[in-house]
Amino acid sequence: MDTQDTTKNVAPDQSQSTCRPEDVIPKKEKIIYGAADLFGGGQAAFISVILLAFFTDIIGIDAAVAGTVIMVSKIWDAIIDPSMGIISDNTRWSKLGRRKPYMIIGGALIPFGLAFLFAPIMGFGATSKVVWMIFAYIIYTSISSLSQVPYMAMSSDISMDYKQRNSANTYKLLFDVVAAGIFYLAPSLLWTEVTSGNMPYLDFYFIIVFGFGLIFAVPLVVAGFLIKERAPFDLDKKEKLNIKDFFRCLTVKSYLWHLLMYVTAFLTLDMVSALAIYYTNYIGGAASGVVVDLGFMKIKMGSIMIIAPMMVSAAIGILIAYVIKAKFSKQAAFRAGLPLYIVGAILLACYQPDWNPILIPVFAMIMGFGFGGAQSMPWLVFADTVDVAELKFGYRPTANMSGVMTFMRTLATAFGTGLVGWVLGAANYIEPTSADAPLPDQPDSVLTAIRVLLAVAVTLLLTIGFISSILYRVNDKRLSRIRYFNDKRAQVGEEGFTPEEKEEYDKLRKMLC
Repeated sequence: MDTQDTTKNVAPDQSQSTCRPEDVIPKKEKIIYGAADLFGGGQAAFISVILLAFFTDIIGIDAAVAGTVIMVSKIWDAIIDPSMGIISDNTRWSKLGRRKPYMIIGGALIPFGLAFLFAPIMGFGATSKVVWMIFAYIIYTSISSLSQVPYMAMSSDISMDYKQRNSANTYKLLFDVVAAGIFYLAPSLLWTEVTSGNMPYLDFYFIIVFGFGLIFAVPLVVAGFLIKERAPFDLDKKEKLNIKDFFRCLTVKSYLWHLLMYVTAFLTLDMVSALAIYYTNYIGGAASGVVVDLGFMKIKMGSIMIIAPMMVSAAIGILIAYVIKAKFSKQAAFRAGLPLYIVGAILLACYQPDWNPILIPVFAMIMGFGFGGAQSMPWLVFADTVDVAELKFGYRPTANMSGVMTFMRTLATAFGTGLVGWVLGAANYIEPTSADAPLPDQPDSVLTAIRVLLAVAVTLLLTIGFISSILYRVNDKRLSRIRYFNDKRAQVGEEGFTPEEKEEYDKLRKMLC
């Protein structure tokens, strides 16, 4: 593999990043920007953990139908994401900029979206339930896209200096991880209380709408008013929604590898999360009252026995990933723990009822060490990849690229979550008769389906992500040169390059673009 260093003949001062005053992001702004990702990290976590089980075990929809409802709604989400990217790119009517008006509007609507999605419609007829859930999920995903596509574009637009961006996106990542931890654990605990009959569903509903909803909404709205867009853009130029142009960013080689890293990592998490409740109920033994003895306390088996240890070890994994990133590269940090992620999933799939249940959180903890780097690096890589795209196209297709990322992840999640529902339905999954009814015994076919989905999905997806990270070849030294060439080309054009610079410029484009 060609790993030629294109900076070796460049004067040292040219290959270092120098931050211009206008690109500096104050610490307070970084914190506000990062806090806005409580919604991105939190809602993805709790929706992936409970939505499919909510459809099947609370609302009472057939598993295969529930998977289809999620898939249809996600396809809608995938369709509107590109449009939202173009709308954001073309916004000129607000003094707040191109991204922030939609963060404010979308953020304010989040509680309303949750109110529709988790409405207590248990008394509806079967057809009415399905119709309601399709439209409710479409409303929710539309609100999510309204705020999230512009917010994700800010990961590149918040500064033109990659070190400042990395710093700001580190705050974003920190809040994302904290939100993921809280909103994996809290819904899992609440879910156990609801399904065990200790909490009325309406209490659960109001906690989601007014508790989760406000925690998600307020930081986005505040960020919409207080953070700054620093990336320049042409006031007179507007983009049109052209499908061919929208997917043009897929011709950037580095972006393609980055996209595969991102989609495989997050789709793996989506599928593991969707399976967690079913796994602990019917393989872990929650349905039969299994209790996990931790030595210092005893806890009833539930999805928290997978989620909590994963989050704890993931926090450690992220710290390790940052050490690896500093010493090697972001992509090395991404892939370092993936083998542990795979091993942990296979061990969970192999777990048998006569094994000590303490092994379930142990295996989940092994997964978490790999989970940390896989979840933390892709959005740090994104801003770098936008610089590479500018090197190829001569402009920064930030919202377009973030739109394609959400489009691809949404399609993948639609297929992945739908697949879980379809497989469980085909395996003859038996839905509980009501929210507080005892969990039914499941046929062996359902248990086998859960095991196979867990082991095969994690192994296949993360292997693809691992290979993609090897093929992604952007590093900090090359980013310094990319920024240099992007700036100089904007000022004097390619004809202003010296022969040595033109040679280096062409090599970078060939290698990365």
